[in-house]
Formats: sequence, structure tokens, C-alpha cells
Amino acid sequence: MRGLQGSAALVTLGALSAALYASSGPLAARLSLEPLALHVGVAGLLFATYLAGLWLVMRRVVSTPQTLAVILGFAALFRLLVLPTPVYLSSDLYRYLWDGRVQLAGVNPYRYPPEAPRLAPLRDAEVHPRINRPGAVTVYPPGAQWVFALAAMATPGTVLGWRLLLLAVEVGTVGLLLQLVRRMGAPPTAILAYAWSPLVVLEGIQAGHVDLLVIPIVLLALAWRLEGSSLRAGVALGAAALLKLYPLILVLAWWRRGEWRFPAAMAATVALGYLPYVATLGLSALGFLPTYVSDSYEDFNIGLRAVVTWGIGLGGEVPRAVAMMVLAALLSGVLVWIARHRPDGPAAHWRATQLAIGAYLLLIPTAMHPWYVLWVVPFLCVAPPAGWVYFSGAVALSYVAYLVEPAPLPWWAWLGQYGPLYAFLLASGYRTLAGPLPGVFALRATGAS
Repeated sequence: MRGLQGSAALVTLGALSAALYASSGPLAARLSLEPLALHVGVAGLLFATYLAGLWLVMRRVVSTPQTLAVILGFAALFRLLVLPTPVYLSSDLYRYLWDGRVQLAGVNPYRYPPEAPRLAPLRDAEVHPRINRPGAVTVYPPGAQWVFALAAMATPGTVLGWRLLLLAVEVGTVGLLLQLVRRMGAPPTAILAYAWSPLVVLEGIQAGHVDLLVIPIVLLALAWRLEGSSLRAGVALGAAALLKLYPLILVLAWWRRGEWRFPAAMAATVALGYLPYVATLGLSALGFLPTYVSDSYEDFNIGLRAVVTWGIGLGGEVPRAVAMMVLAALLSGVLVWIARHRPDGPAAHWRATQLAIGAYLLLIPTAMHPWYVLWVVPFLCVAPPAGWVYFSGAVALSYVAYLVEPAPLPWWAWLGQYGPLYAFLLASGYRTLAGPLPGVFALRATGAS
């Protein structure tokens, strides 16, 4: 009886979430508001239904094929509902479309910025005017450029075409994640943590961020790592890094002392990916990346670094650079610690990945845009850390920066994101230190069965 009641409640929550996805755009139009003006409120309501659904699959819902079908059916519906909606969270998608178009024209995407006279024949009224930083060369690595070119060839080069490509990739992501969840001893219904995440639907499909493509490749690398295939895991992790660089941190977290095939395969994959561009343009093949890291103008929604610099009155470029180096060194140390103390076995690797991504998100010294959090969401399916579950929803508060004057993020929006996150992490750290060291890597299967 309890399982039937839980399933009915799950259907109700799914229907409520679908109604929110479907009605937010028309509501904004009726109120004569930009969709972004309603985003934080809508995202908050969606996150509340998501948390309720997560609680149900962890505590009350019996895991059956029918329940899984309900979860996946609503997950597909959520994504389909945002396909035709206008892009309003980020203009990054237009850079993807532009880079694909440039490559189809036979031009190296790292050679010219969008406003260069050489590219004038490629300009249009739909994509080019919406590109951010039109005076800067693209920042996206070679693997991302290949996907942009593929999308330009396989689709009409439109927002909808790109979203449909992401939707197809999501099918593979869910399949891989189901296999890994079962391997961790959790019920398949635990996949709700990813499938219903508003962050994934809004930042992944709606905003169309390329970060969504990183997730299945990281999952594939982990699956091969668990099978003992160091070579394939290294190649897959290198491929993920060629889409966005941050998966490189997992090399340290997954490494075993004395092992060389895994890091060598990863390094060779990244090097071969960059080689044609570096051979032609040198370090210019890095595009906008060096400026993104070095320019304080790019700071947005800074996390822990705000506490150790701005929070104690140490503004300026020198304290900023010192804090960035200290946090980067600390992150490296944490990743090495994870690798040295990680036991063998699937659960330990899963937990090590959780810890590594969490450490990266906590200690990252650069900007914290909501889509940077996407890759932690699949690892919330088993023994989800409360802090990162919370932050996956609360990070939407960062959009308040675009709704207030002056533009910098208000203190209450920053505190609403990071305050509870740090509290959760401190409480979790205290419990961990109070127990045996192997307990750091222990997992508890999530969900009723």
C-alpha cells in the first residue's frame, strides 16, 4: 500500500513539474516580463518538486519497472517541453552554432573572432548578433569544436537542431547511468536524481550547454575504469577533457600508484586532439582561455575565494592571483589524497568521483556559473551528498545578478547558495573525521526496494 501511494505521489509531482515547465514561458509573456525575470522563482518551485521526488524514491517508492517508466517518461516530457522555448539563460549556444558554421566554411575556429572582417560573409541576423564576446576567439577545446561542426552538418544549424542533438545524447547518458547505478547496488529508480534535475533540464537542454555532452563520456570512462581497462578509460577521459577541460581532475582521483597506462592514454588523447591546432597557431589554439582565467572581469558568483579575499577585505589583482594559486594547490592535494586512500572496488571509485568533483566545485578559483555544476548531478544518484544536492538547485540564485542594479550578485543571493552548502560540508566532514578512514569511501544504496 505504501508503495502504491508513493507511486501516485510521484506521478503527481511529475505532472506538477511538467506544468511548471510548460507554463513559465506563457506566464512571462502574459506579465510582459523577460523569462529570466521569472527564472529563479520557477527554478525554485521545480527544485522543491524535485526534492520531494528524490525523497520518495529514497524512502517510499518501491522500485519496479513501472515506477522506472514513470520516472523516465516524465524526464523525457520535461525535456521535450523546453525544446521550443527561447534561449534566455545564456548566449553560449550561439557561439557553438557560429563555431560550427565557421568550420563548415573551412576556417580554423581559433584563427578569427566573430567580428573579424574575414568572417563577414558568414554573418546572419539570427546567430551572429547574439554571440557573446564577439571580439574574442573561441574558448572551447578541439573536441567541442568537432561536435559543433558535426551539429552544423547534421542539423540546420539552429537552436532546435542543437537541442535535439543534446536530447539524443541524453538517451545514452541515462542508459550508462542506469548500468552504473545497478552496479553500485542502488535501485534503478535512483536515476531520478539525474533525470528530474531542474539543473540538467534548464542548463542542459534549455540553455544547450556543451557541458551536458561531457557527462556520458565521464560515465563511460568510469565504467571502463571499473572493468579494469586503463587504456580505454584514459582515452575516454581525454575525450571528455577535449570537450571541457575540467574532467582532467579525475586523472588524479582515479590514479593508482605505479600506474602509467591510464594517465598516458589520457595525456596522449588530449595532446593528439590539440596537435593540429597548436601546430598551426601555437598557443593561440587555447583561444580565450588564458584571459578567462587571468582577467578579474570574468569573476562571477565566486565561491570560497570570495571568503578568503573579498570577504576579509583583500581585494585587488595580487590577492586574487595568490588566492587562486593557493586554492588550485589545495585542490591538487585533495585529489592526490583521494587517490592514495581510495580502496579498490566500484563503490570506492564512485565515492572518489563524488569527492573529486565536489572538491573541484568547492575550490574552483574562477567563476561559478550554474552549468559548471552539471557534471556532479549524475553522481547524486547513489548516496547523494546533501550539500551538493542543495547546491544543484540553489546555484540558480546566481541569476539574480542579472536582475538587480548594480549588477554584482547581492550578498543574500551569494549566502543563499554557499551558506547552506558550507554548513552541509562541514557537518559531513565532522562525521567523517569521527569515523574510520575507509568510511570516507563508503556508499549506502539509495532508494526503497
